[in-house]
Amino acid sequence: MPFINPLSFMGTPPSTTNDITSSTTKRSVNFNRSSAPNNDHLNGQEREKYRYVEAILKAQDYYQVLDVTKTATPEDIRRAYIKRSRVCHPDKFVPPYEPATESFQLLSLAYETLSDPSTKLMYDLSSNKQQSFTPNGSRNPNDTLQRVLHQLFQEMMEGEFQTMRAFIHAMNETNPGMHISDDAIAHIEVGFRKMRELFMSTQHYYHVVQFDLMRLYELQQELRSLSYFNVWGRMQLSITMCKTLLQLPISINMESRLKHQRRIEDDKDSDDSQGILGIRVENALKMAVGLLETGERYTTWR
Repeated sequence: MPFINPLSFMGTPPSTTNDITSSTTKRSVNFNRSSAPNNDHLNGQEREKYRYVEAILKAQDYYQVLDVTKTATPEDIRRAYIKRSRVCHPDKFVPPYEPATESFQLLSLAYETLSDPSTKLMYDLSSNKQQSFTPNGSRNPNDTLQRVLHQLFQEMMEGEFQTMRAFIHAMNETNPGMHISDDAIAHIEVGFRKMRELFMSTQHYYHVVQFDLMRLYELQQELRSLSYFNVWGRMQLSITMCKTLLQLPISINMESRLKHQRRIEDDKDSDDSQGILGIRVENALKMAVGLLETGERYTTWR
């Protein structure tokens, strides 16, 4: 599934077990339980996190965990897994919220089971859908998410800079007040190439951009669902997608500078005080993001 060309708004056309990792405890987790706290003081977005956790932990089977039907395709299952993971990932809860960790474990287990045709068939043939499981160290839910994100990155980055360059040039031509210079575009290209090389060689930085990658994937799915005649809606989504895409290398460079400042072992032998990409590249990316945010506000107000 290649990355959707943002210019399209202009008219161009593993094996799975029932076990999950817990390094510190061994406890049985049942589907049929409620975990919602008293959250009357929370805003709508915050409440949504707890509603997702509650729904997952109350689910009667893996299909309800992911909120999909038995006829769901592998892509439907992946889409549901990413959507729910982005909302109720344990990192979204401060202070830590134990039921969120349990719901994330269930999400990963449900995804591992239903995304593989053989384990899905075995599960469908099972008579006991209200399963419980005891962690035994054989699977880490974060490994599942990292593997999915790695696959997403490879798919979405296919031809990423050619698409980005074309979009930026189109924006420059139609919006002179939002002009991004050729020098800035060259720096942005350097940033994307370095980011791609980094992600192909290590998974260390995936946790830094995991929520942006999931958001980018959801935006891509929204764009797919829009009619080609909805020009304004496609333009709005395209600007937001490009902005989110440009934020990935910014976040990575900021994290690499923090690593240098903390003198983490991985960077002891490198003089990397300006980060993996360098300050000039980071500033060029930030400038482009700022201009896209201006375009985002313009399309929202219109």
